[in-house]
Formats: sequence, C-alpha cells, structure tokens
Amino acid sequence: MENARALDDKLRRIIREVSNSTGTEIKRDLLQELATAIDAKQSRDMRKFLDSFNRALKKI
Repeated sequence: MENARALDDKLRRIIREVSNSTGTEIKRDLLQELATAIDAKQSRDMRKFLDSFNRALKKI
C-alpha cells in the first residue's frame, strides 16, 4: 500500500512538471508569434509611411 502511495505521488509530481514545462513552452511560442506579428505590422506601417512620404516629396 505504501508503494502504491509513493508511486502515485511520484506520478503526480512528474505530470505536474511536464504540464508546467509544456505550459511554459506554449507561452514562449505564443509570445514569439506575437512579437513576429507586431514586427510585421510595424514593417507594414513603416512601408506605408515611407510610400506616402515619397509621394509627398514627388509632388514638391
């Protein structure tokens, strides 16, 4: 009976550690995807600004 309890405790700890590790990896991946999306949006916004600025300069 003691062995079963010890095994149960060990399994619970292992499951908790794996779950925490997986959660951390998922959060890291989501943050990376968010950073990539923000960079892409900033690049598009900068491109739009530069195109607009270029058109304004050509009109002068």
